[in-house]
Amino acid sequence: MSAQKISALSKFWRPAIFVFALLLHVAAICFFSVKQKEEDVETVDFSQADVFKLVDVQEYVKPPVQEKTVTVADQPKASERVKETDQTVIKEFDESAFLPQHKISSVPVIPIREVLSRIEYPPLALRQGIEAVVYLELFIDSKGEIKNIKVLKDPGHGFAEAAVAALKGIMCVPANANGKNCAVRYRYPIKFTLN
Repeated sequence: MSAQKISALSKFWRPAIFVFALLLHVAAICFFSVKQKEEDVETVDFSQADVFKLVDVQEYVKPPVQEKTVTVADQPKASERVKETDQTVIKEFDESAFLPQHKISSVPVIPIREVLSRIEYPPLALRQGIEAVVYLELFIDSKGEIKNIKVLKDPGHGFAEAAVAALKGIMCVPANANGKNCAVRYRYPIKFTLN
């Protein structure tokens, strides 16, 4: 066979194979759809069915914790509870003494320059050129002292630890609610950027 005949046959066979495959698919779809219509689908009449009631589910309630009351000459602040164990006295942090941010009139003022001077960029993130934002929740009492710091969003690479270390021991201007200083839970972002 010559090269012209082979190229003419290849031009003819490719469309012919495509048409054959298409017809085969159409035939298969028609065959299975007709076969499915012939089968009777069993239907159920739910008008005469009984109604079943689900069993009532009760929520698990923890049993109350029995704590010993301790009389100490130096009473804890309102945001702390004292719990006595066999070895030492442990002060627990009580979040309920702090107002949520939406219930205050003016937000606490955090000394930004002091915080920025205390921030140490994490070395691993600095070498890799990573920037991030750490979201914290600060528990600031009515005197402006940061009592507790909770990390809400930690991007990793040591950013959260650096942010918490920079804010520890900082004194703020306290929040205000209806003209009085108050303890507040305050959400505070710290952005780490490379200059």
